[in-house]
Amino acid sequence: MIVIDNISIIVSLGVILLAIVSPLINPFFRRPKFNNPMHENSVSDDEETKLPAISVILTPNENADALSENLQIYLDQDYQNFQVIVVASKGDTETEDVLKSYHDSPKLYTTFIPTTSRYMSRKKLAITLGVKAAKHEWILMADISCKPITNKWLEALAKNCTEQRNLIVGYTKYDDDTPDFWKFERLQTTCYLAREYQKGMGYRSITNALLFRKSEFIAQDGFRGNLKFIRGEYDFMINKYMHKGSIAFESSIDGTQIEQSPSQKHWINQHLFYMANRKHLERSFRHRFLFLIDQAFMHIAYIGIILVLAFSIYKHLWLITICASIALVVYLTLRMMIGKKAISLFNGDIPTWKIIPYELRIIWQNLSYKVRYWRANKNDFITHKI
Repeated sequence: MIVIDNISIIVSLGVILLAIVSPLINPFFRRPKFNNPMHENSVSDDEETKLPAISVILTPNENADALSENLQIYLDQDYQNFQVIVVASKGDTETEDVLKSYHDSPKLYTTFIPTTSRYMSRKKLAITLGVKAAKHEWILMADISCKPITNKWLEALAKNCTEQRNLIVGYTKYDDDTPDFWKFERLQTTCYLAREYQKGMGYRSITNALLFRKSEFIAQDGFRGNLKFIRGEYDFMINKYMHKGSIAFESSIDGTQIEQSPSQKHWINQHLFYMANRKHLERSFRHRFLFLIDQAFMHIAYIGIILVLAFSIYKHLWLITICASIALVVYLTLRMMIGKKAISLFNGDIPTWKIIPYELRIIWQNLSYKVRYWRANKNDFITHKI
């Protein structure tokens, strides 16, 4: 027998309202706006002549295979005025052999760093040498383990360059061989970061394409202030050089790179190095607070709906049982629909049924990274010499 009273009605309406409202407190619901593909937003001849000259910096560190596979893709960009600077380690014979095969390319410039670098990370040193060697004001820092999807990649990024901007972030997606959870985590984090970019703010970057100005980098002594940290080049660049309204995010398919699936060790290290670096990043609390709010509402909704459902079954309150069951179905459906919509806009291929377990897994996965960081030797994250 279904008993209808004021308390049952209030509880039933409350649990249904919770199921409808809570999914909206969600990074996928607040997903960033997306740029149109180049063929839908083509650049005229006059506009093309106004696009800035660009120096692309690649820093392969004992990664000759990726250099061999991807360098030609960078050199083949359909762009009027650019150069590609490769900064490699002196004595890396495999990388040197690859570069020799491109010795006649007019767009390629090669320089080398010493076999030892005592006072800063080798990655930061390589980038700094590349900036000093660059001919052009706009510098594009990229990773050789990533490759542009189209030959319009440079153009897609460059069209964001204006007098008011000094940082342009390009989107990077993982390749098809990457575990789905890793793709999901990157997509969710990108939603947080890209929304900040589009509001004119910047905290860090998890992608591997960043346009910045050479003059500003030189004037502010490059990576000074974070030289001792082995990783986090993109994070520190955005955190140091961003000022309100000076940053843009390019999300079109033409402006996207594909990153080779990282190893398990590399994936874990990315998170550990971020935990080491974030205490030195400005605006960290503001960025992380929204994530904590989203996680809190999601878990409160799950716990609330399930507890009401269990209690109503135990007490034979069938009206509440029916409404709580409907609320749970509505809640799961809305979260999957909202998540799938955002994933599709990012050209992702994560199955819809995985969205719920992955959302629940995120915070516990982060806790596991934190435990690993607590147990790690903190000297592993710095160069020791400063």
